[in-house]
Amino acid sequence: MASHHTFIDDAAWDSPWRRRRVGEKAGLSVALVLTALLTPPWPGCVLVAALATFYILGPAKIRPGLLALVLVPPALFLLIGTIPVAVHIGGDGWGLGPFRVSRDGLLQAAGLWAHGVAGTVALLLLATTTPLVDLLTWLRTLRIPDVLLEIASLTYRLLFVLLGTALAVHDAQQARLGDAAPLRRRFQASAGTVGSIVIRSWQRASRLQEGLEGRGYEDALLTLTPARPRDWRFVGASALSVAAVWVVVWVMR
Repeated sequence: MASHHTFIDDAAWDSPWRRRRVGEKAGLSVALVLTALLTPPWPGCVLVAALATFYILGPAKIRPGLLALVLVPPALFLLIGTIPVAVHIGGDGWGLGPFRVSRDGLLQAAGLWAHGVAGTVALLLLATTTPLVDLLTWLRTLRIPDVLLEIASLTYRLLFVLLGTALAVHDAQQARLGDAAPLRRRFQASAGTVGSIVIRSWQRASRLQEGLEGRGYEDALLTLTPARPRDWRFVGASALSVAAVWVVVWVMR
């Protein structure tokens, strides 16, 4: 069950792009994010989203259902964030009561949403093909301070500890209560579940700390990095695809 709730990390481990150098994938993702930020919504952001989606579903072999599952929440969040831009109080436009919607406001809101969605898809290109352990190892080569990387790594591990504990407690409560329990009993069980999750997570986190101390951990927990040769064809194809987006934007300007 835990694998269902860690689908992004599982997909990154299973993707054939996991064997590529992190710097190459990060360069492509950052280039697409900057292109989505600096180009107009049409055709720039649309092309960025289409190109990133092609890479994710095609060469990276990520399932379409997984991409939709991880893209819908941020897309909805961005859509809610554009409401204050699209809706204003008073003035021209059409609407109900004091709230008005104008054509310019809708266009501006749509543009902001397109920038956000295109940038999100570009970031998912890196997230769905690169496990966090690979990303942290790559950041170490960029001279990022070890203390920052260790805090990020520890937070990452503790999130999985919390998730595993929550799932175990939820399964135990579900097996004991079933689906026919009254609402009052479910509410009482939920309150007790929160306390159990906190206590058990604290205990498992303490065991994690004791395990690190037993391994002689002091300042950095280094991991072996497999040798991955640079793929100049991938670098060239990435540069050409991003350049093609800019050319199309320039031609349609």
